Amino acid sequence: MKKFNAASVIASALAALLLLSSCTPIGKMQQNGWIKKLGEEFPEDTFTYDGHPEHQLTGTDYSTVKVASELYPDCFIEIWKENGELYTDYLALAYEEDIYDELYRVLGGRFPCSDIVIDQSSQDSYKGYPVEDIGAKKFIKNYMNYRCRVILFYDDESLIPGDEEMKELFLDLIDDENHIYDLNIFYVDAGYADVAADDIYKYYSVRFQLVMYEKNHITNIYVDYHDNSTEDHYIVKDMDV
Repeated sequence: MKKFNAASVIASALAALLLLSSCTPIGKMQQNGWIKKLGEEFPEDTFTYDGHPEHQLTGTDYSTVKVASELYPDCFIEIWKENGELYTDYLALAYEEDIYDELYRVLGGRFPCSDIVIDQSSQDSYKGYPVEDIGAKKFIKNYMNYRCRVILFYDDESLIPGDEEMKELFLDLIDDENHIYDLNIFYVDAGYADVAADDIYKYYSVRFQLVMYEKNHITNIYVDYHDNSTEDHYIVKDMDV
């Protein structure tokens, strides 16, 4: 006769109970309250319940609510509660224009080029932000990351810096604007300006990467060449600044 492990049976029963409770009308009412709170903080937008996120390994996450936004219909927005506090990734969307203004303020004019385009695909939204309209200034000060792709167009190859020049440009940036950076900087012929942003890896000439995980320390500066004319290499590894 097959023997049952009492602890396993109890654990399974508790898991089923938790799953069931998260799907009850009371649970949904509470989660609708979360969405209402988000709407109160950002009344210029309209939010509606859009189910729960699905994960490949663990299935449906009933502790987190997907939210549809009228202003950002193509964006994936979540809201959840942790340690009694509500969190959402919505603030990165609400302050997106200010985030880009800050990136252009800090990075624009820093590197030789004929034109610059900055593209940021992610803030640290997995950590979440308070469900509160804290304002762009406070968001930038407390939550913003400086992780982005920078496309520098050149109409003359002489604009592309060498290793030592790029190292000094990065050091000047960190000295003037002391943030944690994760930058991918692509130098692209200006003739590809209309198409490069859509498929940058086909059109760039040289890419410089600046990687930092803490202030005042560079994990690495790396350079690679699209045409393999020069071997890819580190310019800097583990350097305090």
